Amino acid sequence: MHNLIRRNTPQIFQSFILEKAEKENGKSVYYISQRAGKIVLGGDCKISQAMAYYRYLKDYCGVNISHAGNTEMPEITEAPMPDREIRHIIEQDKRVYMNYCTFGYSCAWWGWDEWEKEIDFMAMNGINMPLAVIGTEAVWFYTLREFKYSENGAMRYLSGPGFWPWQLMGNLCAYFPLSDKQFIDARLELGQKIINRQVELGMTPILQGFSGIVPRTIGKVFKTARLRMVKPWCNFPCTCMLDPLDPLFTKIGTVFLEKQRQLLGAYHYYACDPFHENTPNSKKKNYLPDVGKTIDKLYKNFDSESVWVMQSWSLYEDIVKAVPQGRLLILDIDGLKSDETGGFFGHDFVTGRIHNFGDRTTLHGSMDVIAGNEYASVKAKYPNVCGTGLFPEGIRQNPMLFDLAFEMLTKSDKTEIAPWLENYAFRRYGSDEKCLADAVKAVYETAYSPECTGRETGSIICARPSTHLLHTAPNDTLTVRYDNARLFDALQLLLQADNAEKDGYEYDVCDITRQVLSNFANSLYTKIMTAYYDKDVNSFERCTNLFLKVLEDLDALLLTRKEMTLSYNLAQAGACALDEKEKQNFELNLLTQLTIWGPMINPVNYDYAWKEWGGLIETYYLKRWHSFFEQLAVYFKKRNYKTETRKQYCERNTYAGNGFYKNYEKFEKNWLQTVDPAQPSEEDTIECARKIVEKYAKYFEK
Repeated sequence: MHNLIRRNTPQIFQSFILEKAEKENGKSVYYISQRAGKIVLGGDCKISQAMAYYRYLKDYCGVNISHAGNTEMPEITEAPMPDREIRHIIEQDKRVYMNYCTFGYSCAWWGWDEWEKEIDFMAMNGINMPLAVIGTEAVWFYTLREFKYSENGAMRYLSGPGFWPWQLMGNLCAYFPLSDKQFIDARLELGQKIINRQVELGMTPILQGFSGIVPRTIGKVFKTARLRMVKPWCNFPCTCMLDPLDPLFTKIGTVFLEKQRQLLGAYHYYACDPFHENTPNSKKKNYLPDVGKTIDKLYKNFDSESVWVMQSWSLYEDIVKAVPQGRLLILDIDGLKSDETGGFFGHDFVTGRIHNFGDRTTLHGSMDVIAGNEYASVKAKYPNVCGTGLFPEGIRQNPMLFDLAFEMLTKSDKTEIAPWLENYAFRRYGSDEKCLADAVKAVYETAYSPECTGRETGSIICARPSTHLLHTAPNDTLTVRYDNARLFDALQLLLQADNAEKDGYEYDVCDITRQVLSNFANSLYTKIMTAYYDKDVNSFERCTNLFLKVLEDLDALLLTRKEMTLSYNLAQAGACALDEKEKQNFELNLLTQLTIWGPMINPVNYDYAWKEWGGLIETYYLKRWHSFFEQLAVYFKKRNYKTETRKQYCERNTYAGNGFYKNYEKFEKNWLQTVDPAQPSEEDTIECARKIVEKYAKYFEK
């Protein structure tokens, strides 16, 4: 814990005294006080002390740390003495963090520098059970080598970093497979560092379990293996599942767990979701209970203190009921299943929210729901709830909402929104100007209003153009559920500030401008299609030209923030590789994930991980829309012309379902091989935003 403080605030490191406290009624506790000119940080464990430390920094130094702006701890040279004792009892025993998908969307290209900061951030926010899957490529590699696979054969089974999490969940395999053994070893070294630091700070990592997904070639090694080709997930080739009731399941699973213990350690919690987003092997009456018993026995024989960690996403009641209580921890990652299952049939569970899909760049979510403390309401109904969790698919957006969500992980009561917003504005921007507090309030009243719970707000800009659009991607909506003019007010209020100097201010100006323009483009699309069907030439030309200009202006703005650019993120992906072949592979990992997603033939998840990024808009989204408007102009006099495909999937067109989208397919796949996005610009973000506000203000006049 001393090292965490020294890493983050070296200039005031000597100002703190760490004290060990006793738990109160079996619950963790932290406190902040002063003694002899020193700041006392007390806690029953290192995580509690880290929480006391961050609480002090927030309350007395105005600190805000985020994944989106304010990503670095500010330089703090003075340590004010606390004016009162702060004491907090933590009701939630387990605080779980991360979704498998987070490792593909947000963390795929992180090195130790990013992970070291992230682990400190986890500790300061009270996370004590992080999902830890970095390095599992090596576990699988050496497991397969144990079964006489060649190095090349083992590597060909392992998907690239952008898609590896979905292989761990059993959805796909060998997608953009690895080719460099050195990368596997480097990934293992990184995973070891991550887990060692987490354990050093008192966390309990949740490691990977074994669910039976194996290479289909395992049948050549074990001729009598009971293998089943799993129904394709999202049009990907079938994965191969070894029947859990085949004795070979326990044999391979034990080797996997032993390799993991040798390489990464063993910390008693093992994540495993049999039949994740697919169907069981058999419909026989006792099959699912026997699966539950077999997997539980695998873990118990390997580790007598083991606990099987299961997501509620693809939960099977008969499996769950077959596992003894105390040996299963269920993660209710969308916070919706506890009522459906009567509190998960008495098993320990953690309640939480996904919030974000695909790390999409959209301001969205209900802060009232978060502030209302869902844990307390769940606890009142189901005393077996033992903790809280944050399970977003991506973490690089919505800084205000996430700041509150992290705080609520360890709160036992509701949060009063009004004072919280005012305090957040000061911590986020470093100024107490009224315009900043008013701006934060306006964002809360719009993008974070109660109407914005549920489906995310999609982006018309990133949507694959069509004459009829309901979604950009699965799980979102193109309906803007608030007054965009009010969000524009928030932007204008931000730009009135004179003393806001923190990076979070510049980030938010850029991000809110992005959302305002994105919403405006959405309204223009409606006008374009109305003009098209009404055969109003003037309105059609005016609105299509304005739509394309919005995209150009937005692209130029986003280029002023490097993390919001395609070129910067592409460079991050390439930098993870250790040779040129793998560099190209990793760049394609990212580009494909952002666009087609996969598989290459007839994808249904296209645009799932859409991003409004500089360079991506100009080279990809804008090109698609320009060609769409040209097509409409060609058929302008044909009243019934439509681009919709006969078949639909998740209320979207099939990828290459007609001649129009076959042309898009050619463009998109060529783009993957040829894209050369603009580099981040040197233009000032605030000045660029001011120009946009001045240019578009007339469209928001009431």
